[in-house]
Amino acid sequence: MGTFRIIKGDITKCRADAIVNAANPSLLGGGGVDGAIHRAAGPELLEECRTLNGCRPGEAKITKGYRLPADYVIHTPGPVYRGGNCGEEQILASCYRNSLKLAACYERNTVAFPSISTGIYGYPVSLAAKTAVREILTFLHTQSTVREVVMVCFDEETKKAYEAAYREIGQAEFVIRKAGEADLADIQKLMETTVAYMENPDWFYEDGKEFLETCVKEEENAGFAVIARTKQEGIPAGCFLVEIPGDVPYNLGNDLGFSKEQLLLSAHMDTAAVAPLYRGHHLQDRMMEVCEEEMKKRGMRYLLATVHPDNPYSLSNVQKRGYGIRATKEKYGRSLRHILCKEI
Repeated sequence: MGTFRIIKGDITKCRADAIVNAANPSLLGGGGVDGAIHRAAGPELLEECRTLNGCRPGEAKITKGYRLPADYVIHTPGPVYRGGNCGEEQILASCYRNSLKLAACYERNTVAFPSISTGIYGYPVSLAAKTAVREILTFLHTQSTVREVVMVCFDEETKKAYEAAYREIGQAEFVIRKAGEADLADIQKLMETTVAYMENPDWFYEDGKEFLETCVKEEENAGFAVIARTKQEGIPAGCFLVEIPGDVPYNLGNDLGFSKEQLLLSAHMDTAAVAPLYRGHHLQDRMMEVCEEEMKKRGMRYLLATVHPDNPYSLSNVQKRGYGIRATKEKYGRSLRHILCKEI
C-alpha cells in the first residue's frame, strides 16, 4: 500500500510526479488554485489546455507541467456545492478517483492534490475532506502504481479538517453481528465493490452470491452470515458467509476423503468480502472468529475453506486461524484452489 500525507503548503512548489489542478470545465484557467497553477506553469500550459476541448466535472485530463516542479498536471473540475442534494459528493469522489486512475495510467509514483471545490465552489471542507480521504485511501489500498499521495492544504483550518477525516477512518470501530434479510442489498453491493477492486477477480468465488439469500434467511439451517458495520455511521465494511452443505457431492470434505458422519459435521467458510477502505483492520479475521464460534455452537467439527493459490492475502489470513492446506484441486469451473481444513 502507498502512503498518504497531509501538509500545509503551496501546491505549485510540490516536487511530485503529478499535481492535480482544481480546474474549471473550460480548462482555460481561473482563480484560486487553478490560476496559481497556470501562472506558475507559464503560457505553454494554457496553449496545451486549449487543445483538450474542456473537461466535464468529475472527469480528468492530463497535460505537461512545463515550468512547474511537477512533470504533469492532472486537471479535474470539481462540483459547485448546491446544498448536497445535487450529486455533489458523487462528482467530487469521481474527481479524486479519475485523477488517480490517470496518474496510474501514466505510471506516476507521487501525486499531490489540492482541496478540490472547497474554495469559490463552496463545498464545506469538513464534508469534502471525508470524501477525498475515503477515495484516496481506497485507491492506495487496491493498486501498486501510485506510491504516495499528498494532500496540500492552503491553510491550517483545511489541514485540520483533512487530519480529522483521516483519523476517523484510521480509528474506525466496528460492530460485527449476524446478518439478516435487511442486510441483503448492502452485502450484495459490498461483494460487487470488493470484486471490482481485486487484483484478480478470479480469486472471488462468484457462486458465493447464489446462497447469500439462504445464509441471511437461514433456510433449513443451511447457512449463516455476519456483517461488519462501522459503529458511528453504520457503513457496511465487511461480510462473511458460511455454508452448511451436509452430505452432498459438492461438500469439500469429499475431496479430503471424509466419511458421511464427517460430512454432516462440516461447514464451508465460504465467502469473505471487506470494503477496500477498511483493509488493515483485520476484519476478515474478526468475522471468521464470530462464524467459527457459531459453528461450534451448532455442533460442527470440521471447518473447510478454499483459497486461490495466487491470493496470498486470504491464504495468510486463513492459515493464521489454524487452517491447514489438505489438498489442491481444480474446483469451480476448473479453477485451481487450495482446500484447507480446521478441526474445532
